[in-house]
Amino acid sequence: MHIKGKVAIVTGGAGGLGQAIVRALLEKEAKVCIFDIHADRGAEIESSLQGQFGGDKVSFSLCDVTDEKGFKEAFDGVVARHGQVDIMINNAAIVTEKIDIDKMLMVNLGGTIRGSNLAIKHMRKDEGGKGGVVVNVSSVAAIESFHTIPAYTATKSGVVGFTRSWAANPYLKEMDLRFCLVCPTAFASFIFPDPMTQALYVEDVKKFWEKHGSEDPKDIAASVIDLLEDDDSNGTIIHTRSKGQNRRVKIEATDEPT
Repeated sequence: MHIKGKVAIVTGGAGGLGQAIVRALLEKEAKVCIFDIHADRGAEIESSLQGQFGGDKVSFSLCDVTDEKGFKEAFDGVVARHGQVDIMINNAAIVTEKIDIDKMLMVNLGGTIRGSNLAIKHMRKDEGGKGGVVVNVSSVAAIESFHTIPAYTATKSGVVGFTRSWAANPYLKEMDLRFCLVCPTAFASFIFPDPMTQALYVEDVKKFWEKHGSEDPKDIAASVIDLLEDDDSNGTIIHTRSKGQNRRVKIEATDEPT
């Protein structure tokens, strides 16, 4: 995909990784719509980026990904403004392991499914769309076992399963859709104001961060761009790592429906 001129939505776009993805897309000359639940921070980011990239290149919409009606209204607003959506980045996530597992399920997994379904319905060429790419942000927790955040791990594992299932759809060619995943290891983010507050075993989390370090969100955003620009990346998972040596896995689609 040539990103220039494409219209992208980034959920959780006011967070640490979300901002990095938004900026990376803008630098590729896409038009980017930031969806986030944090109104003040979203408005500040919108103003700052409009000053740098132009008022017609970036916008902010207050959006709660757990609110199906509100999510659809925000998505439809982008279509009304730009005429299309070509790229959907489902990045919104929270870590509330100790205080609200239901909300975490609704945001991390439910929000990803809602955002993907909105994009699929709008983009699919076999029903009048123009095609497009969905990139879902999961986590290393979906690839490796983490006893410190079991419920969060479950939500991110669900994101992988959902995305892989769509990537294996034998009818994707006629839909002109691609589905990809990025699985970061560890990075500083607004969803983690204090990474230790939600872990079940604080000392084990500290040891993990000491061992693996913290990724730069810009590097993770670069992997998102890589997936978008690679037309053969359907079903690809990029596991990013703080010390480089990212791992890239390809999930092959089935040839025949089962």
